[in-house]
Amino acid sequence: MTKKTVVAVGVIVALGVAWTGASWFTGKQVEKHIGEFTDNINSQLKTNYPNAGLKVSYRDYQRGLFSSNLTYVLQSDGTASDYQVLDKNQEVVFKETLYHGPFPLSQIKHLNLIPSMASVHSELVKTDAVAPLFELTKDVPFINAETRVTYSGDTHSDIHLAPIDFQNPDQKLNFSGSDLKLFVASDLSQAHIVGNIANLATEKKNQLGQNEMLTLQDLALDSTSRKSKFDINVGDANITLKKLTLNVENENGLTINDVNVSSENNADDANLSGKLGVDVASVVVRDQNLGAVNMKASFAGVDGHGLKQFSDAYRAKFQSLMSSPEPITTDEYQQQMAMVVLHNLPQLLKGNPQIHISPLTWKNAKGQSDFNLALNLTDPLQKDHNAMTGVSDEEALIRQSIKNVDLKLNLPLDMLTELFVQTGPKVANDNDKKQIEAMARQQAQLIAGVGQMSQLTVTKDHAITSSLQYADGTVTFNGRKLTLAEFIAPYISVPAQDAPQAVPAPAPQAQ
Repeated sequence: MTKKTVVAVGVIVALGVAWTGASWFTGKQVEKHIGEFTDNINSQLKTNYPNAGLKVSYRDYQRGLFSSNLTYVLQSDGTASDYQVLDKNQEVVFKETLYHGPFPLSQIKHLNLIPSMASVHSELVKTDAVAPLFELTKDVPFINAETRVTYSGDTHSDIHLAPIDFQNPDQKLNFSGSDLKLFVASDLSQAHIVGNIANLATEKKNQLGQNEMLTLQDLALDSTSRKSKFDINVGDANITLKKLTLNVENENGLTINDVNVSSENNADDANLSGKLGVDVASVVVRDQNLGAVNMKASFAGVDGHGLKQFSDAYRAKFQSLMSSPEPITTDEYQQQMAMVVLHNLPQLLKGNPQIHISPLTWKNAKGQSDFNLALNLTDPLQKDHNAMTGVSDEEALIRQSIKNVDLKLNLPLDMLTELFVQTGPKVANDNDKKQIEAMARQQAQLIAGVGQMSQLTVTKDHAITSSLQYADGTVTFNGRKLTLAEFIAPYISVPAQDAPQAVPAPAPQAQ
């Protein structure tokens, strides 16, 4: 044996000893963090799903030199007062195999040589609670994942959802499966998920006995979130969908093509702001392209602490009503939730928020319609309440909460006529087509006329238009100047006890 060989063997042995020792040490470190990780999951469950009555635990932990095994169990904690996600004896179980670092064997197989605390293989186990899911996948675990755990505690997961091809006399389900990539920071302050679904199709009978078929093609998600200083998640998200099709037997089908939804939310030291964009390339009904829809919206100046207080109060009231042993009617529920909103509205308006929709557009073969809104709100606590004497509660609320409004609508009559033609009866010849077009024009003119009679819209330049501006108690509505009281009078009801008494007519005088 040459000297070089001896040295090489010595190095390999030394590395092997070091790796073995490091793996054993890392296995001990992982064991220490399992309880902490489980507690974090349960804390998140309690915070986000307080009425679910669920808890997570681990058991059957077996530590080896290079790997360890355990199972995670999701089960009922017995606190659910109403609907139970899991029955008392039901469990959702994940089998976990932990490969110890610094170079987990499962990562080496994939030529990933980044030092890690552990690599975890997770797999859904067949139990009574998920047996129907295994029936759909022909006994293949619906969920399995490979997760790399860094020494800082961050996790990087590759999650695979198994394909489904299932049918029985009542329904059909076809799912292409999905691959997701998920990053979660150790303190749960950041997360990033990317994934897609190539195809999803369902078919079943509705209550009328008609077949309903829903199909999704190429659905993709890319979302990043992070915790703001207000304990509210902000971040960016983008969702795209190639095609959505809904067909109901003996009825007109609906197809929506090329959907793109993007959002961006940010936080500074005081306020939250964000943007939302929605683009739909075409909406097709009965093979007729009704047009494209686009919207851009934004908000700013939402007080972070105020929003947190508002959402906490709303959630607490919702949980209280849902867990109440006494039955509650829909009207009572809506009234109590409305009271929570009104009571906490000043908290939400602390930062003088602004909301803009600029624009919302609809385009078809005959033109483009536009809707624009600029709404600037104000902190009602900054207003002089003594100046609100002699006005209705509704007017006082508007004056205290709204700084100004600018709203504009423009809808060409030709677009509306085209819509009625497309959704009207099918035509067999040119004469039928002319009749349908004439009827469609009449329908469009009728709508324009009703709008004008009700003074909600104005027909101008062959388009239905509407405009509303408000500031400092004065409203300009379609060119007419009104006081705020005059403007809201038709939309509020005066209680009977407060209604003005009718003045009796004077007695007729003797001739």
